[in-house]
Amino acid sequence: MGAYSANYPVCDEERMKQRHLKVGNKYYSHKSVIRLIDRYSEISQDPEEIIRSLVQDKLNVARQSRHFRWNGPPFNPEVLASILGIWCEESVELTHSEDAELHPAENGRVVIRYNPDKPKTRQKFSIAHEIVHTFFPGYQDECHARHQSGKFDPENEVEFLCDLGASEIVMPTPEFDSDVKSMGVSLKSLQKLSKLYEVSLEATAIRMIKTDFHPCALIVLDYSHKPAEKEEIETSKYQQSLFREDPWVPPPMRLRVQYFVRGRHFSTYIPKHKSIEESSPLYEVSVTGKPFQGDTVLNLTKTPLNTYVEAMALPKTHNTDLDSRVIAILFHTRKNS
Repeated sequence: MGAYSANYPVCDEERMKQRHLKVGNKYYSHKSVIRLIDRYSEISQDPEEIIRSLVQDKLNVARQSRHFRWNGPPFNPEVLASILGIWCEESVELTHSEDAELHPAENGRVVIRYNPDKPKTRQKFSIAHEIVHTFFPGYQDECHARHQSGKFDPENEVEFLCDLGASEIVMPTPEFDSDVKSMGVSLKSLQKLSKLYEVSLEATAIRMIKTDFHPCALIVLDYSHKPAEKEEIETSKYQQSLFREDPWVPPPMRLRVQYFVRGRHFSTYIPKHKSIEESSPLYEVSVTGKPFQGDTVLNLTKTPLNTYVEAMALPKTHNTDLDSRVIAILFHTRKNS
């Protein structure tokens, strides 16, 4: 646990902004997260543990409900919302998000408005995400909106915690953990679980890795520029508009690590933005769209990583002629057949 100070009163907005908490290698400073920790300090000083605990409490209430049936898979977050007194409604006129929004309503209640034109898996996860916003003190005072759907971003504190809680809602323990134990960790089981729980492949993969039943990790690759290149591109745009220089050709996008998730027993850490060599079978997956399973060496760390990989192509998120994104499960050693 990191250092935590409770010397500042919760109501003091200016001093609240200055507070921070370190848990492991993560820092939390958002005032909503600090308030969450203050409110539920008897549970933990780790906001992730608090969110998981609150989700389990809500799901236990749902399982015991006499008026609503909370069963699955798949699990319907609208049922949980109803049990918690939250109204859900379709809306194609969202103002802050393309996925879902949590709005204050009468008598201190809230309503979740979600986009019915999005895929069903995305609708469900978005509704679950907005439910978790109600765990934060003061949630009913303003509108909350889900952003960057489908992107795992631990640096966005509140959104990350809401995605974490949403994952626990649509893929709850013990049901999901039991299925992972039964099926194992693989691309085949990933696809089965995604279909069974009606959750996206990426959300299912993250949840599967985090069960920690096997020493494995997950990387998602997409075409992008590294941060230094992005900065150079922005600078060049400004210079061209200011001095009217000849058009500058930016460097090409490369297949890079967008995010990395590992279980507790996977020792290697892979940083973001590292690019994949064109000789790598993961690059081949992006180009051909054909899955890959086998041993390979990934030059994404200071020491080459010898790993057994199962990888497949994902739908594109970019509106270009670039090749597909890639999701890959990494194992330290070859799995038993």
